[in-house]
Amino acid sequence: MDNPLIFIVLIVAVIVLAIFLPRWVRRSTTSAGEREEHRIAESRRAESLRDLETTIVLRAPEPVVRELVDAIVLQRPREFTILGDGGYGIRFVEPDDATVVLVSDGSVTRLQVAHSREYLGMPQGAAFWNELRKLVTARATAEGIVVTSESGRANSA
Repeated sequence: MDNPLIFIVLIVAVIVLAIFLPRWVRRSTTSAGEREEHRIAESRRAESLRDLETTIVLRAPEPVVRELVDAIVLQRPREFTILGDGGYGIRFVEPDDATVVLVSDGSVTRLQVAHSREYLGMPQGAAFWNELRKLVTARATAEGIVVTSESGRANSA
């Protein structure tokens, strides 16, 4: 241990580590944080899309369902809007950020999302759509209408 070269090498190694280690730690933690952020965002996106793709099937003709949905939409003007084309708007920023339509084939009527806008990289309206589905299902069930839900876009018209 009398050799001063060993001490000089150790001191240089400590100095080099002190210079480069914080940068490496910062880069690796930033990278890990970004990966986790993307994973969480994709999870939320998938959940929102799954909710928006869920359709309510009501075993009633369209005029009966329209009357039922109109009554619910008129009670919640901050969240929902009756659109001029016969559809319903779900508000995030604009009254028609998500558009809900009735699709009927006679005795069965579907209530489904026709489109949804994205803000900040996420589809909007899923929370209000879930609320509207819940309200329509509860009111239709109370009126004796059979209601089922279908998931996925295979059921859209």
